[in-house]
Amino acid sequence: MDILPKNKKLRALILSLLSGALLGFSFPPFKTWFFIYFGLMVLLYLVLSSSRFRQAFARAYIVMLVFNEISLYWISGWHSDDTFLKIGGVATVIVHSLFMLIPILITYGVSKIRKELALTLFPLIWVGYEYFDNIWQFAFPWLELGNSETYNLYRIQIAEFTGVHGLSFLICVVSVLLYYILSRIYCKQWKPASPKSVLSLVLLAAIFLLPDFYSAYRLDSVDNSGYYNLKDHSKVVNTAIVQTNTDPFKKWGGEHNQILNTYIDGLRDGLKFNPEMLVLHETAPPFYFLEDINFLKSKRFFDLADSTGKYIFMGIPHKYYYKDGDNIPTDHRTTDGSKRKFDVFNSAILIEPKKYHKDLSIHKKVKLVPFSERIPYQEKVPFAKKWFTWGVGISGWQMGTDQTIFSLKDTSKGIDTKFAGLICYESVFSEFVSEFTNKGAEYFIIVTNDGWWGNTSGPEQHNQYAVLRAVENRKWIVRCAQTGVSCFIDPMGNIYDRIEYWQSGVVDRNIIGNTEKTFYAEQGDIIGMIGSIIAALSLISSLSFYVYNRKVKSKA
Repeated sequence: MDILPKNKKLRALILSLLSGALLGFSFPPFKTWFFIYFGLMVLLYLVLSSSRFRQAFARAYIVMLVFNEISLYWISGWHSDDTFLKIGGVATVIVHSLFMLIPILITYGVSKIRKELALTLFPLIWVGYEYFDNIWQFAFPWLELGNSETYNLYRIQIAEFTGVHGLSFLICVVSVLLYYILSRIYCKQWKPASPKSVLSLVLLAAIFLLPDFYSAYRLDSVDNSGYYNLKDHSKVVNTAIVQTNTDPFKKWGGEHNQILNTYIDGLRDGLKFNPEMLVLHETAPPFYFLEDINFLKSKRFFDLADSTGKYIFMGIPHKYYYKDGDNIPTDHRTTDGSKRKFDVFNSAILIEPKKYHKDLSIHKKVKLVPFSERIPYQEKVPFAKKWFTWGVGISGWQMGTDQTIFSLKDTSKGIDTKFAGLICYESVFSEFVSEFTNKGAEYFIIVTNDGWWGNTSGPEQHNQYAVLRAVENRKWIVRCAQTGVSCFIDPMGNIYDRIEYWQSGVVDRNIIGNTEKTFYAEQGDIIGMIGSIIAALSLISSLSFYVYNRKVKSKA
């Protein structure tokens, strides 16, 4: 019996709300990941049954708006008093929902050529969009479909070959088959027990279970022992995570010495584990760490490293003054008095014992959050950055251009290893992270501050997405968050020593670096690249078909 109303507009509205809800509740922190298949199936029905472009647009936008609101409600920081954060969060949901229409509307355009062709190409069109959404400055790959399965270690191990976009591709393929089979049965073109139905269901089950078969083999493989019991002790680094649980809204307006006391006390607490390295979160000091005027405050960290012989890795705000010969961006800043050119960077620094502070290695954040950290393409319109100023902390970061690889060498302990320091949002970009592996990184450290979003889905989603980076590269991950979630993640995606949100704590573990390069790291995002080409060709073909039909109709 049909439980939906007969009114077509009301029926479409209900199905659009249902599809968006199913997609939204398939993402962390919800563990109902299987909802995504039914959400996409309903979305395909809504779009492919639309008689006009505007109808497909309206239906798909409602789906995406509901999807984004459920998954990203936290981005507006409703618990805070920051007006910019709230306005920016609402704008992100509205605009990102529009961007996510791109693959859906391309699929609709192809369906006007042939519906079966649109269904066949939809998985590649979708991953092509996801791939594209990693490379432009509006990039916000937070809701890539593959991210919905991060709780399923017995489904995501194939990511070492395919990356997250391979998971998205399989999700789309299963959803297309589900839609195709059920639509044939519903329209009475197939009988439920007919050979076509049975064979199609067998194919559907085989594709759906393919990741499970490989994951079961990979997780039970004896080859995994090298990730935990490495004979080469030069790659073993005992690392302590320090989660200070400092309120980010109070930090930037707080008294510096009091905040530094909290950090130094936390780092000293970590010394009880006798680690080789101590890790502190993103933008820990609320001042430009290496600027001469702040040297006495920064010296407390240098002195701690020198006196204990411990490495300290931490996030810092960094002001860099350009020198002659530097490639100075057009949107640089200029001092009021001396007219010196400079920029400020969200950065991470490795403080090495007995090393001059101006010679320390620094990574400047390359992937910045659109609008929150930087106006996309502001180098083309430098005046635009004046329109957006965050009420808390430092806004208007400049983009870094290099992917720094940090070296940790302790001759007294025989340690010689390399790692990549990822800053917050950078950990969401799959191929970008894998480039560090190709540059020699043997494990990853993620420093982040997810405290802006409160105790919501945001910190949990961000933490879960790091699981995929571990699997894609088969590297250990050290994740240190200002207010949580902090943890260690092994190369198979298992999480250890988790410090929950809004708690302080110190945990340690032996991190084992490795020089392995997975197929995904070496070959890159093949599925994403192929998908982007197919998506572009599909767009051109559908537009050409539309123009051709218009000409035929005008002549008639």
